[in-house]
Amino acid sequence: MKGPLLLVDIGNTSSTTALIRGDEIFELSRYLRADGVDRNIRKAVERYKPFSPSRVIVGSVVPDLTRKWRDDLANQLGCTAWELVPGAPLQIPVTYPNPTTIGADRLANAVAAVKLVGAPVVVADFGTALTFDIITRERGYLGGVIAPGIDMMYSYLGEKTALLPTLIPNPCAKVVGTSTEEAMHAGAYYGYRGMVREIFHEIRRDLDLPEISLVATGGFASQVLRDFDESVRILPHLTLQGLAFAWQYSESSASNTYETDSN
Repeated sequence: MKGPLLLVDIGNTSSTTALIRGDEIFELSRYLRADGVDRNIRKAVERYKPFSPSRVIVGSVVPDLTRKWRDDLANQLGCTAWELVPGAPLQIPVTYPNPTTIGADRLANAVAAVKLVGAPVVVADFGTALTFDIITRERGYLGGVIAPGIDMMYSYLGEKTALLPTLIPNPCAKVVGTSTEEAMHAGAYYGYRGMVREIFHEIRRDLDLPEISLVATGGFASQVLRDFDESVRILPHLTLQGLAFAWQYSESSASNTYETDSN
C-alpha cells in the first residue's frame, strides 16, 4: 500500500503539517516561523520519515519559504512534491478577476468548504489575517474580505501607546472592565466578534443570500466564535483537507487528459 500524503500549509506565522490517508488526518504538527526553516524542516523529516509519505503536497503564502519546504522535504523523504499554485485548475470555477493573486490557503479553503459543506458558503479563516472567501453555485470563487487578525487587535494598543500593556488573546467573561486590562480585553474580544458578525451580515446582504453557510477555520476560530449567535461550522483542518482535494483533482485531470490524448 502506498504511503500517506504529507500535507504542508506554510503560513506567515507558522507552518502546519499532517499526514492524510483516505479521510483520516493524523500526526498533525505546527512549526513556528521564528524557530527557523532549517530547524523546522529537520524536525518534520524526523517526524514523518517512519511513515514513508508517497508525496508532499504544499500550499504556501510565503514565497521565500516555499521552495525550501517543498524540495527539502521531498528530497529527504524520497518522494515527489506537488504545490497548489494560484491559477491552478480546481474543482470549483473561479470568477475572481485575477486568480493568480489568490493565496493558496484561500483556494484550499474554498475547495474543501464546497466539498464538505456545499455552496453557497463563506469561509472565515482566523490566521495572522482574518480572511473571508465567498463561493456560490453560479460563480464559484468570486472574492472575499481581508481584515486584521485577532493578534493585531490585542497587540496594537500596547505597541502604539506609552502606558497600555500588550495583551494575549483570551476569552472575555464580561463586557464592562474594572481595570485597564479588563477593559482592553473586552474591547478586543467583543469588538472582534462584532467585526466578524458585521462582515458576514454585509456579505449576505450584498449577495442577497440570507441562507449562505458560514464555515470557520484557523487557530483562533473556536475562541472567537464561542457561543456565536450565527450558525457556523468550525472545521480546524479545512486548509489541509483542501490541499489534498486539490491534488486529487489535479491527478484525476492529468490522468483524463493523458487517456484522451492517447486515444
